[in-house]
Amino acid sequence: MRDHRGRTRLATALVLGTTLLSGCSEDAEAPGESLPSATSSTPTTEALPVVGPADFPVPPEARTQDAAGAEAFLRYWIDLLDRQRAVPAGQPLRDLGPDCGECQRIAKNYDDAAASGWRYVGGELTLNDVPAPVMEADTAYVSFGIRQEAIEAVDGAGAVIDSQPLAPNVFGGIDLTWSPSDQAWIVTSFGFG
Repeated sequence: MRDHRGRTRLATALVLGTTLLSGCSEDAEAPGESLPSATSSTPTTEALPVVGPADFPVPPEARTQDAAGAEAFLRYWIDLLDRQRAVPAGQPLRDLGPDCGECQRIAKNYDDAAASGWRYVGGELTLNDVPAPVMEADTAYVSFGIRQEAIEAVDGAGAVIDSQPLAPNVFGGIDLTWSPSDQAWIVTSFGFG
């Protein structure tokens, strides 16, 4: 029932928005008056506290409490995983998923690799399919299909320590909770495979 009401509201908003936009023209605007910009109610980058690494922060489009923001956050998260694996460093994953067990495990693996002088070769992630997120109050559930390229953990001398083959399309999911203080999504659960 909740999903039906949400779709009805969305359809109503789209019809209303289209009607309002189709009725507007520069000639219809009263002299000296202007319409508010469409972005005036969207928080500006300056108004948002920085979340994520300072040199790779969560982008504004991933910081809206709606389905589009949840999907954009998933896409950012996948890019962050790739970025941090290349470093390797786990702290940003801990920061964005403080109560996510799998996030903590991945972060530890990245930190352990760095402490051992290892590096990862390959393993890039590509989203294959992202159905619409399921939204409930301040949570979002996003399932996805993902491709992971073959990956090797290599020690300082270049010897392969561990490897995994290509996984062309595996199922995954991420659960998010909205943080009002950060105005951002926080990962509560994540996994694929």
